[in-house]
Parts: sequence; C-alpha cells; structure tokens
Amino acid sequence: MASTLYFIGGGNMVTAIIEAVRDKSESYPVDALYVQEISQARIEDLAQRFGVLAADPSSTPDADIVIIGIRPQDDLKTVLESVSQRFSPERTTVISIVAGYTIEQLEEHLGHDFRLARIIPNTLTTTGYGYSGVALNDQASENDIDAFLRTFGKPLYVEERLIDVITGFYPPNLVYHFIDAYVDAGVLAGLPRDIAKAIALDTLIGGTKFLKQKDVLPQVLLNINNSPGGVGITQAYTLNSTGFAASVQSAVLAAVNRTTALGKEAR
Repeated sequence: MASTLYFIGGGNMVTAIIEAVRDKSESYPVDALYVQEISQARIEDLAQRFGVLAADPSSTPDADIVIIGIRPQDDLKTVLESVSQRFSPERTTVISIVAGYTIEQLEEHLGHDFRLARIIPNTLTTTGYGYSGVALNDQASENDIDAFLRTFGKPLYVEERLIDVITGFYPPNLVYHFIDAYVDAGVLAGLPRDIAKAIALDTLIGGTKFLKQKDVLPQVLLNINNSPGGVGITQAYTLNSTGFAASVQSAVLAAVNRTTALGKEAR
C-alpha cells in the first residue's frame, strides 16, 4: 500500500531523503509527497526534480508520516503545535530530524498522543551506506517507520541518550578531512595530485572492505602490518607522536557536544 509523506522544510537533508525515496519507489511506493517550505525557488526545484506537491502551514493532507526537517534555531514550537492541530495521531506518525531536540521537548509542543520518532539521518543516504540513529517514544514502534527509513539508509534503533553521540560520531566530514590530508601528503612526497587522490581513495575503500571481510578490530591488522623496524611501525610512531588519535577523538567529542547544545538553543 502506497504512503503519503509530508515534509516540513526542504533543505539538503530533506532533499537527500526525497531523492532516496523516489529511487526506492518499487519497494516503497508513495501516493503523494508534500513539502512545506518558505523558499519558493526550492519548492519549484523539488517539484521539477521529484514531483513534490507544494504545501503551506494551512495544508491538511491525509499523511501517513510527517517529517520535521527544519533547523533547531527555527520556530519549532509553532511548527509542532501546528502539526498537532492539522494531523491525526490515529493516522499520522511524526518523525523529527532536528538535531539535539529531544523527544520530551517534541512532545511538550506536539502532545503525547502521536507516534513519534527522533532520527538523525547520515548524509550518505543516496549511496546505500550510513546508519540513521533512531529513538522512539512510547506510542511508536519500528513497524510504523522501518520501511520508510530503509529507503535512505540503515536504521539503528537505540536509546535516546545515544542519539547525540551517534550524530556527532558518524558525519563523513572526518573522512573528508582525512582524505584531504592524505592526498596532500602524497603531493608533499612528490606525487601528482590526481595520482595521490586515486591511491588515497582506493586505499581507503580497499582497506575498509578488507577490515569488514576479516571482521576484526583495526588493531589486529595493524599488528600484522607493523613489522619490526618497518615502514608501518614508523608511520604509527609518527602519527602517535603528533597526537593523531587524540585529534580524531577530540573532534568527535566536540561534534557530540555541539549536537547537544543545538537542542538547548532551539526555540
């Protein structure tokens, strides 16, 4: 049976989800896809690319799922109260992709009758990779949203206290920073940039696949590769002496803390 989806907000993450939903139309058919967005240009773009229908704060379609995809600093209180007045808890499940905004905060303005899920999708939605951390309120179950969530990633159902941790941990920016530095290292050593990039990407993809095939912790492969007095152990020593691991860990912790702060700053 086909679903009706209603998005509030039409930013980059919502666009990525819509694209993924349209790509998975055979396994997850959609009757109608509405987007409520203040930018007319963005609505026109989404309509042209994905056939979405324009909506506004007075629209009351019979939606199976409402997805709240605005920024934490936007007027969430008004949006949530509007959703509670326009949609039926018996019919509609509400999904929030607002960073840092807790289920308790959502229910404060939405009410406690709706089936509610809080998710933070990974930006790798269109690649078939990337977990979406998902927390549910007492009314919701995995069956309410699982088919929808699997159109744009891999749902990972967790306690809500882990949502901000996952959000700060999984953005691929850390990988992009690493590749950027890795490519520059090749150029510094004398490689042309295009060759350095090709080697860096293949090494990252191949190393990741090999690690998944072996199903071991990275330390196991490092112990194999780091022969006495060899290239690998020399590289490991240099990385350790420059604080590589601490820099990565500090960046993740800072991202987690910022995610939590965004919820506290929400209006």
